[in-house]
Amino acid sequence: MKSISILIICAVILTFACSQSDSSKTTSETETVVLTEAEVISKSGHVMETLKSFHFSMTHEVGVTEFLPGLDVEETSGDVQPPDLLRAEFIGMFGAFPVRSMLVAIGKDNYLTNPLTGVWEQIEPTVNLGGFFNTDEGMASLLEKMTEPQFMVDPSLDSPNYQISGSLQSILLDKLLGETLEDGTVAVEATINKETFHLTVIKFIGKAKMTDIDGTIRLVTMSKFDVPVEIEVPKITDSP
Repeated sequence: MKSISILIICAVILTFACSQSDSSKTTSETETVVLTEAEVISKSGHVMETLKSFHFSMTHEVGVTEFLPGLDVEETSGDVQPPDLLRAEFIGMFGAFPVRSMLVAIGKDNYLTNPLTGVWEQIEPTVNLGGFFNTDEGMASLLEKMTEPQFMVDPSLDSPNYQISGSLQSILLDKLLGETLEDGTVAVEATINKETFHLTVIKFIGKAKMTDIDGTIRLVTMSKFDVPVEIEVPKITDSP
């Protein structure tokens, strides 16, 4: 009888030990890998470089962006098909008149619907949205050029996104804004999805162009990754 009791105790001990071992193994296998700011930015850059299409918008919490002399844009949104196709709609002010217009960028060629007539015209804008959203040379590499990047929120917390802040020389925004201040800097706040590493939000805080007001805040968001889009060269009517 005594030997049976000893066998039962041994069996219980072995079962508990195995259970602890399996639990420890499971915990180890599911432990979240902690990445540095640089590693998160690098992973996001590689992911954004492989995109086939995405949707974007740029709004202003403070200020506007001068697209052409006299044309100040408050909000623009559209689709991008890398490497160099972009279609967007924007609203803003042309002098004292509110306008809504369309923009298509095919490589270095830009086409705009005339805010007054609605007719497509080829233009030379002061901004280059197509260049900024180029996934090889534009936004994909922009975050890697930030100085002193740091997490805004502890990355180990239960959150779907990484949030990283830093500083950027305003001259590096020339692909987005055209002529920028050579010796200025802007603060940057970026949101990157933890699961997919898609860059979903970039906020630029500060004056980057001579025409900007102090405290300008631009908010660029990206979504609908790899959802197919079709972008074509618009038909330009020949002048009579």
